[in-house]
Amino acid sequence: MSDSIKQTIKNDKQQVNRSRSPFQNCKTKIKEKQNVQQDPNQQIQNASKMIEMGMKYFQNQQYSMAKVVLINSSQVLLPIIKQKKQNEEDHTAEYQQLIKAISTAEICTQKIDQLQQSIASQDPYSKQIIETAMIRKCDVTFDSIVGLESIKNQLEEVIVLPNLRPDIFTGIRAPPKGILFYGPPGNGKTLLAKAVANQIKCCFFNVSASTLVQKHLGEGEKLMKTLFNVAFKFQPSVIFIDEIDSILSSRSSEEHEASRRLKTEFLISFDGMQTTDQDRIFLIAATNRPQDIDGAVLRRFTVKILIDQPDQKARLGLVKSLMQAVSHSILDIAFDKICEKLAGYSASDIKAVVKEACMQPLREDKITLVAMSAQNIRPVRKEDFEFAINKVKPSLTQKQYQEYISFNKSEK
Repeated sequence: MSDSIKQTIKNDKQQVNRSRSPFQNCKTKIKEKQNVQQDPNQQIQNASKMIEMGMKYFQNQQYSMAKVVLINSSQVLLPIIKQKKQNEEDHTAEYQQLIKAISTAEICTQKIDQLQQSIASQDPYSKQIIETAMIRKCDVTFDSIVGLESIKNQLEEVIVLPNLRPDIFTGIRAPPKGILFYGPPGNGKTLLAKAVANQIKCCFFNVSASTLVQKHLGEGEKLMKTLFNVAFKFQPSVIFIDEIDSILSSRSSEEHEASRRLKTEFLISFDGMQTTDQDRIFLIAATNRPQDIDGAVLRRFTVKILIDQPDQKARLGLVKSLMQAVSHSILDIAFDKICEKLAGYSASDIKAVVKEACMQPLREDKITLVAMSAQNIRPVRKEDFEFAINKVKPSLTQKQYQEYISFNKSEK
């Protein structure tokens, strides 16, 4: 345990009712989870089971799994301890459990770093995957993604909860191995994948065609195999393959041998990536052209989710979120009408419209702009949005959108 944590424990025993959080100097940052309506005693029991499970993972040298479970148990305990302190109730047992979880999670972090360095030094392919594709920390959260509420709830069920309670999600309840995000470009497929990795505090592998397609014959399939092997060693992990149709398109007799071998290796590695119900390796793929993906690959994605264009509520939330830091004179009713005109726009299209509207005040007097105070810039008006909407058109045609709807219907 670090000196800062030891000092914190000592100070907290001396001053039980102090207002400052005793975990402010802890290296492992803990975010409180809102469990307002749940019974505190039941929460404590659940957290104790999670800590016990985390310690078993630690003893079995499954440091990544142990870290995820222990951090999530800490997120449950911390608000309960604070509440008990406010009510001047005894919280010694819960406090000791929390310190145990935090200190063990820190040891896990050190062990994971050592494992990463060891693997990278032994194999050049593993080193390439770790350096180019592995992301240890993602800052995107579900709360930072506007809209897509039903999809976020679905991801909570199929990925997040099974990682928090792997003892429950076994057998027929085991989570799916593959999830496919498809739909119009610019609607948050990559952000959702990163949010999932952040939600369960796991390793995230961001893979594209440039990572796996190599100029030398045989290099691509070796990297593909290594990708799944490294993900297995650092599980729980999420492998995200963006634009999967570019490397795993439908097979034909005219395709290059390297491409065919890469697809074959993917299918073999995918089928072997979860040997037991306790393994937690998830493959999330994203594509704008699901109809081009090879049938054998498509079949392995048991969960297919259409990331559709934002509806009126999502468009309104996105526009207001982007306009938070910008001075404007637009009323709520005007925002509603603006967002109605943005029907058919993707999230990235809407961002382009808002950017164009916000640039209009700056274009009125470019000569004095350099010397002008930021407070003297004219607020954005409704007319600026009308100009921007006329200038920035949707990136997706109605015909293209109907292709996604047709594919979605065929998969139901």
